[in-house]
Amino acid sequence: MKRAGVVYKHGSIGLAREVASFLEERGIEVELFHLPSPELGEYDFIVSVGGDGTILQILQGLKKSPPIFGINRGKIGILTHAEPENFKEELEKVLNGDYRVEEFMRIDCFVNSERIHTALNEIAILSSKPARLIGLKVLVDGAEIEDMRADGMLFSTPLGSTAYALSTGGPVVDPYLPSILITPIAPFKLGWKPWIVRRDCVINVELHPEREALAISDGQRSVKVFPGDNIEIRESPYPAVFFQCSFNRIGKIAEKLRKIR
Repeated sequence: MKRAGVVYKHGSIGLAREVASFLEERGIEVELFHLPSPELGEYDFIVSVGGDGTILQILQGLKKSPPIFGINRGKIGILTHAEPENFKEELEKVLNGDYRVEEFMRIDCFVNSERIHTALNEIAILSSKPARLIGLKVLVDGAEIEDMRADGMLFSTPLGSTAYALSTGGPVVDPYLPSILITPIAPFKLGWKPWIVRRDCVINVELHPEREALAISDGQRSVKVFPGDNIEIRESPYPAVFFQCSFNRIGKIAEKLRKIR
């Protein structure tokens, strides 16, 4: 590995420069990025100095992802590998080849056959007007599984089950269990359950005629969608690539979730 892109969130420039110096001392060519860029796809690996949101922003601009190493400067840090105080020890393992890489599925959203989003956590279909319900029908491989009014619907990856879906009452899914989680947001319905379907399912969403909606990817980008649009969600052929953690990932998720306040 010869070239690294270091992306840092606001207020983290000092730590980012420390990371850059550490890598340069070991013969790595480094460039600092304050904002994610498609250019990051040209580097051998990426170091994110920020929180989970910084990593999500990085991936929004990348089709094929180089391996990502995360240093946590955020609130949760489920996707990160190290804290500021131990990043040198963990990053040294990467440079020594002690870390393998692993892939996590992403999902694509298509509207009228055009791909509009790729998400690591979730695609959210939300009402475009606050405090107004939208009606939607959800079909999996052509079979209708839900038809309801709600604030919206989430389509999440296993990693994304610990994000927006968690706040809606959805389950925590093993990050290594390839699947898609379907969870309504504030459904106007007495009884409901989330669905977990196979990774290779094709999911279609049909809006009721009374109101348009927003399709949002990882809380980063939104596109307005309309009744009559063909909205399709399926696994992306381009997974996110991370350096494998030196710790048990499920254990880390449990630990981080216990600390949420």
